[in-house]
Amino acid sequence: MQGRIKLGLILPSSNTTVEWDFRRLMPLLVSLHGARMWLTGAGAEGLPRMNEDMERCAEHLGSAGLDFIVYACTGGSLLEGPGHDTRIAARITEIAGVPATTVSTAARLALATLGLRRLSLCTPYQDSMTAKVAEYLAASGYDVVSMAGRRKADNLAIGDDPPDEIVDFVAANAAPDCDGLFLSCTNWRTAELCQRIEDRTGKPVVAANQATAWATRHRLGLDAPLDGCGRLLRLAPAALAEAAA
Repeated sequence: MQGRIKLGLILPSSNTTVEWDFRRLMPLLVSLHGARMWLTGAGAEGLPRMNEDMERCAEHLGSAGLDFIVYACTGGSLLEGPGHDTRIAARITEIAGVPATTVSTAARLALATLGLRRLSLCTPYQDSMTAKVAEYLAASGYDVVSMAGRRKADNLAIGDDPPDEIVDFVAANAAPDCDGLFLSCTNWRTAELCQRIEDRTGKPVVAANQATAWATRHRLGLDAPLDGCGRLLRLAPAALAEAAA
């Protein structure tokens, strides 16, 4: 692509992390354009109502002449199990007329690229939502060897979770026999912490916004590796192509 690249983000209304992470992980030639779906809670019960806003968001972003759209909510993209993510992306493309992806799609591609099968799952969620993510991963062929959640009551509390506490929590819940860590939730400030967590645990990390920004960069032809963001963002484009084959 030449010149400015216009990237759309469909995100929960109470999310204060996605845009910040994408601004840090994308080059300046990428402009960010958000549309928000109503969500305040941290549990699965609010996700169906949130997803009712998805088509409105896609329609609005479709008027902006964008190049690509990201559906940026982990729980919303896996709510109905495997295949829900690709159905969401297809519907966004149908409405907005541009390619789209979701967090769950990007996360699975990242896990495949790194060759991770046995996962420690860490989330900011309460137990029922953490279990739903674990069920999705298991149904997608992964072995969840441990799972733990921070039991945050609402989405604002997730976005305000202190980074040092996140690092300590993830390190304490990384199973010794896991291949790597999956950190769910696009409002949890884990993308900025991937390198610290990898250094602390010795395990590769796939975090929601980190993986989604990585996959989006490749889809947009922005293949330069990034240092300091975990091993995923240091990978050559060939690794992605091999995993997708």
